[in-house]
Amino acid sequence: MTINVLGASGQLGRHVVQALLDQGAAPGDLSASVRSPDNASGLAARGVAVRHADYDAPDTLREAFQGTDILLLIPTSAPVEPRILQHAHALQAAREAGVRRVVFVSVSAAEPTSLFSVAPFLLYAESALRQSGMEWTILRTGMYLDPVAEWAPTLVETSRLPYPVARGRVAYITREDIARALAAACLTTDHAGTLYELTGPEAVSMPELAQALSHATGAPIAYEHVTEEAYAESCRADGVPEPLVEVLVTMYRAVDNGEFGRVTGDVEALTGRPAQTVRAYLDSVLRRDAVEG
Repeated sequence: MTINVLGASGQLGRHVVQALLDQGAAPGDLSASVRSPDNASGLAARGVAVRHADYDAPDTLREAFQGTDILLLIPTSAPVEPRILQHAHALQAAREAGVRRVVFVSVSAAEPTSLFSVAPFLLYAESALRQSGMEWTILRTGMYLDPVAEWAPTLVETSRLPYPVARGRVAYITREDIARALAAACLTTDHAGTLYELTGPEAVSMPELAQALSHATGAPIAYEHVTEEAYAESCRADGVPEPLVEVLVTMYRAVDNGEFGRVTGDVEALTGRPAQTVRAYLDSVLRRDAVEG
């Protein structure tokens, strides 16, 4: 059985390839489809076939997907309308290449009533895959915890965690835990026609997140509820592109709408091991960084 990861050089994709290898996939059965093959030279050195694939160039997708049994689609971060076209390109190329099953990475907020600006793409993508004629598995993911840890030096410096969230809770999950579940879904045939939701084992409030950050860093960090306008301005000041500012603002609006607070046991069901808690992950990463620093 051959498995092809589209987006394998990205932050999540690299974790997925590693998880596939860790779970017993032979390097010769894996392909890493990437826009810039030079960015995946490390995978090639490990025996993984690196293929050029550009979501915006359908011919490259058809060629990259040849000989693929299981295709894992990790969407790009393009704006919604281009992303819809990219997904259509990928599904058509997969059909033409004879792919048997497509595993798609979606998001928890893929609901018709969602306040998240990316939800229209997610709804289209899931529906198009179900109607594609190929076998499918959809894994919706919660909000990533990794960026919170990456933001920690600034949070320590300012002693504040500013988000436009009043009451919402988030079942944060790490890229590593998502990748373990994605790999498991690719490696066995039991998951065709199934929708999973990958979350952490708990849903934390923003004040609780600040407390966990304080515990991990040893520095006082307090949660500060800011307006959407203030949060957007801070993003712009940090150089965040305008389309991404809207994504971030509406994502936290969705948090307050309860869209990222659901907790499931799907990670453990797929992998045999639960996802990490917020405190365990932050303690591990931030204390390790402090020692290495």
